[in-house]
Amino acid sequence: MEYCLCVKPNDKNLLHIVARQDLRRGFHTPFRIVATATDELEAFELVAALVQDYCDARGCLDFSGFKQWAAEAKR
Repeated sequence: MEYCLCVKPNDKNLLHIVARQDLRRGFHTPFRIVATATDELEAFELVAALVQDYCDARGCLDFSGFKQWAAEAKR
């Protein structure tokens, strides 16, 4: 099953992992895909890589710009 890493505007969560088949439902329409993975393990590895890349670029103390950064750094 394919998984998508998504951000959602006006949401307190930084990132969501959503199965590709669930994105077809109306609830997930505002989600924006920033990366895709072929399985659940790869999805978690992509999350870790995104966070590490963000910390390398901006520092780990302030995640207020993470959603914007993740949306621009689409993988």
